[in-house]
Amino acid sequence: MLRARPTPYPTDTTPTTMSPNYRRSTHRARRYRGERTVGGCLVYAGDDLLDKHLFVHPVSPGGFDWGPDADDDRACQLAIALLAPTFGLEVAVDDYHLFATNFVKRELTGDTWTVRSQDLKADGLRTKFSHREYPENTAPSPSDVDIETADIDGMTDAEEIALARRYDDVLWRKGNRRGNLRRLQEIRTGALDPADEAVSKQWIGTHLGLTAAAAKRALVDDFETMGDLAGWVLYATTLTDRDHIGKTTAELLRSRRAVFIRWFGGEEHIPRCDDDQQTLSGHQS
Repeated sequence: MLRARPTPYPTDTTPTTMSPNYRRSTHRARRYRGERTVGGCLVYAGDDLLDKHLFVHPVSPGGFDWGPDADDDRACQLAIALLAPTFGLEVAVDDYHLFATNFVKRELTGDTWTVRSQDLKADGLRTKFSHREYPENTAPSPSDVDIETADIDGMTDAEEIALARRYDDVLWRKGNRRGNLRRLQEIRTGALDPADEAVSKQWIGTHLGLTAAAAKRALVDDFETMGDLAGWVLYATTLTDRDHIGKTTAELLRSRRAVFIRWFGGEEHIPRCDDDQQTLSGHQS
């Protein structure tokens, strides 16, 4: 049974998480306001309730708190919800525990408070008072996650960040990161074989940096699959024995070794050259 040939490179740039678009005023507000009520601690982003940002990292699904007597977990959840729209997801995941102690529990006092987004960006606000004891950062570390068992669609942003850091040297970087993690998972579990994917002039021009039309056309004509192309570029003894591949072009192709490794999700997934030339398995460019 013939298997449908995959597209030559990932084209999906649509985020697959529940992360909000921070350009919207409901998430990237100019002003935040807290109000302690009989029903609980309410925080507003502009005129709307501030999302708890559980999709980033769920420390306290129950809600927010602030002030010196605040529950650590609830203070941490508020820190995440304030940091993510202001500084981005990675800062929120890495620094929320510091920000909870430095700002949420020490600067936000009383039953009501108001803070501007520009105030949150004050120099050193996230990292001062390093001598203090902080709540534990419970976000997963790279050693806590594994690409083969990860729930790509259901994972939090913190888990996504940890996965991307663990597999940084083999993860494709163009396009949507979660889509690239899904692709790496498919490669590692055997659901996708990049070696079977078709070679295209667009991929060659975009990712290998070739501008000469003759060279791109020659590679597309000579190599049907990405496995054939990668094996030849990385392991063939010489590249200049093919038409339209001169010394400069050959050096450029050799320098793209890391691109192929990321595309294949690891060098172990790249087929060795089988054109009767001596392979260069130890070659580093």
